[in-house]
Amino acid sequence: MSAGGRRARLRAEMSAEVRAAARAVIVESGVESLTLTEVARRVGVTPAALYHHFERGLPDIVARVADDIVDELVDELSQAAARYPRDNFAMRMVAPSRVLRSWAIGRRREFCFLFGTPARAAGDAHAALTTRWVRRLAGVWGPVFAELWAARRYPVPTGALEPRLRRQMGDYVRDTGVDLPPEAAAVMLGCWRSLYGQVAIEAFGHFSPLFGDQQPMFELLMRDIVGGLDLIDQYEPPAAPAP
Repeated sequence: MSAGGRRARLRAEMSAEVRAAARAVIVESGVESLTLTEVARRVGVTPAALYHHFERGLPDIVARVADDIVDELVDELSQAAARYPRDNFAMRMVAPSRVLRSWAIGRRREFCFLFGTPARAAGDAHAALTTRWVRRLAGVWGPVFAELWAARRYPVPTGALEPRLRRQMGDYVRDTGVDLPPEAAAVMLGCWRSLYGQVAIEAFGHFSPLFGDQQPMFELLMRDIVGGLDLIDQYEPPAAPAP
């Protein structure tokens, strides 16, 4: 291996080690505890040395860790959707939604890192970080909505969209590449808003004293969403838990 190849390999190994150390801090104690000093201590280098691999320091590390987490999450979501035939639109929406819920409950600190209050450690990189995961998640559910719209129109709001909303939907469609008219995109984002709200309520522990098991509420939402898209005949309840 050439000297250049060895250097590239060592840089890649160091980058992976730094990202793993930063992610471990997030998982163990939350992103609020993430500092350049702590990451450097875990890797065994000085904080200054990290700038050789991450030019902007902690914000770059945060962005790369977020990308790693989103890559893994999107892969899990996509695999869940791919288990169903292409014309089973309902379950291609519901299956990844169930995975998202399970992931959020099981990995609350990573969920809070991505979806919660902007992390100070991200600095001004947070906006770019958020834009990237919005695009990636659009790549999971967006094609299903687009294929459904092409196969058979689903119900959309009657009358013209409010001009600002229409403009925003147009921007969203152009940015994500989801092939939908503004009215249909608004319905899709309304479904996502409901899904995110339910998942966030559970992941952040809201209502937990009253509802120890929120799966029935979640499944009610899934039925409402696919029913609103005229897909209730495709809905499949989750497998019964083992006794």
